[in-house]
Amino acid sequence: MKKFAYLFAVIGIACMFTACSNDDDPAMPGASIPAKTYTAADGLTLKLDGTEAAGQIVSFTPSNDGKATLSIKGAPLDISSIIGGMMGGSKADQTPNLTLSTSSIIPGSAEVTIPVELTGDASSCSFAGSTETTYCKFAYEGKVSEGALDLSLSDIKLKNTSMAGTYDAPTKITTEDGWGGEILDPYKIFRCTWTTSSGIVLFGEPSETNTGVPPSTIVLMALQMTTLPGPDGNKAPLSALFNQILKSVTLGEDGSVVAKYCDTKKEGWPETISPKGLARYVVKEDGTILLFLNPEAIIATTLAHASKSRAIDLNTLVEGLLNNVVPMLQNGIPVHYGKRLTDDQDNETEIENELSFYLGTETLLPILKLAAPLLSDEDIINAIVDAASKDPNMGMMAAMLPNILKQLPKSIEKTSKVEIGINLNRR
Repeated sequence: MKKFAYLFAVIGIACMFTACSNDDDPAMPGASIPAKTYTAADGLTLKLDGTEAAGQIVSFTPSNDGKATLSIKGAPLDISSIIGGMMGGSKADQTPNLTLSTSSIIPGSAEVTIPVELTGDASSCSFAGSTETTYCKFAYEGKVSEGALDLSLSDIKLKNTSMAGTYDAPTKITTEDGWGGEILDPYKIFRCTWTTSSGIVLFGEPSETNTGVPPSTIVLMALQMTTLPGPDGNKAPLSALFNQILKSVTLGEDGSVVAKYCDTKKEGWPETISPKGLARYVVKEDGTILLFLNPEAIIATTLAHASKSRAIDLNTLVEGLLNNVVPMLQNGIPVHYGKRLTDDQDNETEIENELSFYLGTETLLPILKLAAPLLSDEDIINAIVDAASKDPNMGMMAAMLPNILKQLPKSIEKTSKVEIGINLNRR
């Protein structure tokens, strides 16, 4: 009988603790708030330094002990409608369903996970603190309820701020012509080197003695020969207008990238500043930064001419885009920096505070190879030449385009090195 009494006592104590536990759980901060992924259309308000940030999603996962986990990442970008709209007609039916991942608003991180301590009651909580990722530190605060999540991020500071500062477009863009005058020197403005065993022959037929010029010469020629009306209304080469269009680029200690430039669509070209948050960066290592851009603009530009070709396989083009461009949308575009080139022989010069910022072979060559089939297609060539012929600013460059475009695919195939970028002067 004593044994039964003891057993009932144990069961009674267990039930008492169970009842206490059940009574306590609902009082735990966040106990009645379910796990949920919030978007701007579904209860999310996300701000960075007081400014509302778009294109992000935040997941809230409570752990029923007064704690929770926040996960911040870029909202997936649905490009199916973008591609389908460009294709039109029957080609729109070929468009695969594509959703691309993008980067989080935190510089250098595709996704950021933050463990938080909740304060408040079961259905409404707040949280605050600071944390760090591989590349930066930042503070956070917010509140969450069953249907809404408000999150504010602030005080972002890169761990490596060695490249933070303002970089001006070069003002001295000419060199002596040997006759007492000055001529425009494109190598003071742009970094453009392209090594290939198959050069571009401008006149005559290719031969052992007529090996042509490197494609970099063609790129620089196009910048020299293409003219645009300047702020005073007078036409000038595009390269000569470079420092009148772009004034400066500021890399912030918070990872922001802000450009000061002239609005060429308005009379007199008034100066303006790009919105903060359009681009972000981190220093990956000495000589390389990772740049994070708006992905929609990249995709739209890449596919702009696809609808003009009858021979291009859209699925092949999209597959190449996914393999070569999409990883950079999440993980950043590697932009190298270093001494600027002085000529087409890849000679470098070290001048204090003068730097080249450029895309390297590992980034450009896969994209060029992706574009090569487009340049082998007669429809594409004809469309480009037709557009150039109608543009009075293209000058004699338009007449040379058919011959140049037809040689580019082979030149790309034989390419071993390509670097393209701009030169800027650090203040």
